[in-house]
Amino acid sequence: MQFIKKSWLLLILCLWGVLPGVRSQTDLQISKAFEQYGQRKGSVMVEMTNEALGDYNFALFKSLTIKNSPQAADFIRKCLISDEQGARKVKQVVANGVPTSVYLQLPRKGAYYRLILFNESSQPEYKVTLIYIESKTDSEEILKFILKRK
Repeated sequence: MQFIKKSWLLLILCLWGVLPGVRSQTDLQISKAFEQYGQRKGSVMVEMTNEALGDYNFALFKSLTIKNSPQAADFIRKCLISDEQGARKVKQVVANGVPTSVYLQLPRKGAYYRLILFNESSQPEYKVTLIYIESKTDSEEILKFILKRK
């Protein structure tokens, strides 16, 4: 009986720590891109939470890199159109009428600042990258950090 109580308590504590990160992007269309393309061949998805991010002071970092899939880029762009409502577009690069790079600052959700970064490149190979970040650090500071490191 004692073991069952401890197991339930441990499960609840784990879910309490993990679910805020899981729930955090459910209101965004890009969550569909992570779901749809995250497990596909030719894709690499990385998800890290507080513990793994240490010095970066991010609560959640989620990235998706997809090679050789222009249809994935089109799908992500459609998601971004919906997600940019209410967001501040920090940077956008358009080539031939199509956004190839977009940085969005989303409205805060609770204590967290949120960012979406999207990039599509064709050199040296065709690749799409989508990044979602949550942090208690102001998103302006995060962008300065990211842009400085390039």
